[in-house]
Amino acid sequence: MPQRYGAGWPVLAGLAASGMATGVLPAAAATPVGHGHHGREQVQVQAYLDTVTHSPGERTRFMGDLPKGGDLHHHLAGAVRTESLIRYAARDAKCIDTSTFVVTPGPVPCPAGQRPARDAVPAGPFRQRVIQEWSMQDFVLPPNGDPQPGHDHFFATFGKFAEAAAGHDADMLAEVAQTAARERTSYLETLVTVEANSLRRLVDRIHPQDPGPSDLAEFHSTLTASPRFRAIVEQAAADYDRHFRDYRKLLDCDSRPAQEACRVAIRFDYQVGRAQAPRHVFAQQILGVELARRRLGRVVGVNMVQPEDAPIALRDYTLHMKMIDFLKSRAPSVRVSLHAGELVKGLAGVTDDDLTFHITEAVDLAHEKDPGVLTARMRRHHVLVEAPLISNAQILRVGGDRHPLRTYLAAGVPVALATDDPGVSRSDLTAVFRRAVTDQGLNVAQLRNLSRASLDHAFIEGRTLWKEQDRYGAFVTPCRNDTPGPGLDGSPGADCRKFLADSPKAELQWKLEADWRAFEDRYTHRERI
Repeated sequence: MPQRYGAGWPVLAGLAASGMATGVLPAAAATPVGHGHHGREQVQVQAYLDTVTHSPGERTRFMGDLPKGGDLHHHLAGAVRTESLIRYAARDAKCIDTSTFVVTPGPVPCPAGQRPARDAVPAGPFRQRVIQEWSMQDFVLPPNGDPQPGHDHFFATFGKFAEAAAGHDADMLAEVAQTAARERTSYLETLVTVEANSLRRLVDRIHPQDPGPSDLAEFHSTLTASPRFRAIVEQAAADYDRHFRDYRKLLDCDSRPAQEACRVAIRFDYQVGRAQAPRHVFAQQILGVELARRRLGRVVGVNMVQPEDAPIALRDYTLHMKMIDFLKSRAPSVRVSLHAGELVKGLAGVTDDDLTFHITEAVDLAHEKDPGVLTARMRRHHVLVEAPLISNAQILRVGGDRHPLRTYLAAGVPVALATDDPGVSRSDLTAVFRRAVTDQGLNVAQLRNLSRASLDHAFIEGRTLWKEQDRYGAFVTPCRNDTPGPGLDGSPGADCRKFLADSPKAELQWKLEADWRAFEDRYTHRERI
């Protein structure tokens, strides 16, 4: 599962299947329920959820209404529906190879062996096949538990639809904002790469040699001294700003009243491709850190992507962590999220040794292999684990007792649920929350704390609403006597109002608490089936 750093430590977005034993699930939330909570209402809401266990439609409605906070592990190109990607390709007069189902630039008329993307717009066999090739739609996971087929199909989709997504960042942002609003998600921290080709050409010209651990300072100095690199930084910031501005135009966010999707806060993590030569990995890391350090383009963090089991990613894993460590020493305020531990036995090329150190190195280069020591360090340093339960099941065949989610919770490690690539998975954050209940046995109190953790550990700017990180019992001093909720009774006082106005993060957290109070009120009085 992915894991994320705050100012000094990472967020982990990996799976932690490397030697993590499943722990005992605590009966109640590991942290205090929080300011303004009414225990009786929460018990009644839990009782309602228990009564609709065998009513999928009502349970889905409940999960859809549940306030979810933020989605911190969200790849933009993998998040939009496959049907939207088909529409983009058709609009741009692109073609689809009929054997590989890879989108090509076209234009129409297409060469032999390709069909116009517009042929996939109407219902029919070709459209259905394209959807299947670009997503997990109708994919049957082998009954023997082999993770390789699902893993390979999942990751192959990106190369097939990449050309369809090109140039449509604003369209994709508009769609994911609308999806987030519908399922009560108030914050998206989405992963987007810009200016990769320009950066690659520059690096190959001025520093064609791959750096080793002892060469990082010299490589960093050479690259950052280049006027062309500085221009790429400015262009990258302009790209992000343009995508942000254009998606809000598409949603007509300047109108009054604006649609709910316009209230979803969106920030970017610069995503670094790790399945490439070390010089290009490090150059992308440097670019991402520079954007986040200078707070350009609404970039709030850096993340490393692509399969952790890719040959280059496995070979250079330790080097990549040393690169991150070097950059954190130069820019300690920059936040980092890492895919670490997304490995299981049975994946090609993955050795037993690979399963023993990836999470530890992502957290600390001390090579500690004791899971108990590792989770204690993660809890102590507030290292959050992002848990994309559905993609974990599709890519790695990990769920139920084999999933380490409950081990982390039992150890007091902060966790947030996430989607990963909901367009490819044919899912959404509501489905992830539903799986947390049906597959992991989480209760309402735990779901609430996971939603709180998603905003507590979000990289969005501003101070947190909570007095202590990962402890949801008291607000900071300006808001300590205030109780969020609907109506005038839930309005903040003057000091708290000023604090919220100065902190986008705290404002989101206040809204989440108010939304949870309204949610509990609604389901406390809802008739049970």
